[in-house]
Amino acid sequence: CRMECKDIAADTLYDVLHDIEYRKKWDTNVIETFDIGKLTVNSDVGYYAWKCPKPLKNRDVITLRSWLPTGADYIIMNYSVKHPKYPPRKDLVRAVSIQTGYLIQGRGAKSCSITYLAQVDPKGSLPKWVVNKSSQFLAPKVLLPQLKTEPNSTKDRQLLHNHSQVKIKPSKRSSFLLKHQLLSPQGPG
Repeated sequence: CRMECKDIAADTLYDVLHDIEYRKKWDTNVIETFDIGKLTVNSDVGYYAWKCPKPLKNRDVITLRSWLPTGADYIIMNYSVKHPKYPPRKDLVRAVSIQTGYLIQGRGAKSCSITYLAQVDPKGSLPKWVVNKSSQFLAPKVLLPQLKTEPNSTKDRQLLHNHSQVKIKPSKRSSFLLKHQLLSPQGPG
């Protein structure tokens, strides 16, 4: 999914996607999200649980995420891992992010484009056609559910403006250094 974002600077959108507290304000599907620990200056492990439409059971995922600012462009990528302190919960289905991420490309001082790629196995007993069909509708919703770019979205622009005044540094997200030996890949199988 690709989207042009007018009046949203690339660095602001990058910060918005990194800020888990701010995510709770714009992501209407989030149930719970938190940092588990930092691996390096530009990688961490985190937890994210989200609401699914009824009658589906809600999902969660643990991902190793890494990011790279490259001038006016930014990359954020993740994939699922297992962590012994965070086993699957009985009330949720543990999904698998095979490869998911964002490419944010600056288009001047106050605009950007964002490309969202998601290769996810939602697990559970969903027919493949349901997964494929729902991705056509869910990807744009996941991409920027509340941050619209039409002229009538002044409330959303104000949220972005307020957020851009207090930029976060992803390297300061989690101070707990995680031992990579605790992690193991969680593949789609």
